[in-house]
Amino acid sequence: SPSPSMAASLCMRTLAPLLFLLSPAAAMVAGSPRLHGSQQSRSPLVNWYALEAGISLQMVPPTPSAHPFGQIPFLTDEGGVEVFESGAILLYLADKYGGADTPEKRASYTKWVVWSNSELDGLCFGAVPGDHRVRGTSMDKPQLRAVGRLEQILGECEWLVDGEFSVADVAVGAYLNYVPIFFPNADLSKTPNIAAYMLRCAERPAYASAFGEQHAGLIKVKAAEWAEGAPKPFWEKLEL
Repeated sequence: SPSPSMAASLCMRTLAPLLFLLSPAAAMVAGSPRLHGSQQSRSPLVNWYALEAGISLQMVPPTPSAHPFGQIPFLTDEGGVEVFESGAILLYLADKYGGADTPEKRASYTKWVVWSNSELDGLCFGAVPGDHRVRGTSMDKPQLRAVGRLEQILGECEWLVDGEFSVADVAVGAYLNYVPIFFPNADLSKTPNIAAYMLRCAERPAYASAFGEQHAGLIKVKAAEWAEGAPKPFWEKLEL
C-alpha cells in the first residue's frame, strides 16, 4: 500500500481544481451557506450533496475560520450557525434544505451518515479514533462482517434510502470511492455489488463536478472492472 504522503500526492494529481463557487450566481445569494474547504480535504463530498440537492453553496478559503480545531471542512450559515465534521455538515444541509420534515424521515438517512463516519472510515482507510493516518483498506476483505453485509445490502437496492438517491449515498459513496484513489492496488472484485454501487455514484454528473473529471473517470474504470461479476440487479430485471 502507498504511504500517506504518496496517497496524498496521488489525490492531488488525480483531482481537478476545486469548484470554489458552484455558480457565480450562487456566490451572491444573500444568506447562502459558506463552506471553508479545499479539494484535498473532505470538502468535495459536501459540494457533491449541495449540487445534488440544488443548494446554493459559497466556497471560501480554508482559513481564517472559527473551526475550534482549525480544520476543514467547516460550514457557516445564517443565524450564526457553525458546523464542523463532514458528516455533521451533510446532516445539517439535509435537515435544513433537503426537505426532511419529520424525525422519521431524518432517521432514514442519519444512520447511514453516522455509520460512514464511525465505521466505514476505518474500513476504507484503516483510520482509528483520534488518528486519521491512512494505514490500509479492508474493503477488499468480504469475510469481514461489515463488508459482507454491505455487499449484501447493495445487491438488494439501487440506493440506500427507499431506492432513491439521498444524502446517505453521498456519505457512503464518497468514502467508498476514495479507496481506488488511495489504494490503486486494491481489488474489490470479490464485492461486485459494492463496486457496481461505486460506479453508479461516479457516473452521476454532480459527482464529477464536485470531485473532478479525472477522479470520477478513475473510479469508473476501476469500479467497472470490479463489478463485471455482479449479477443483474433485480430493479433492472423488473425494468423499473
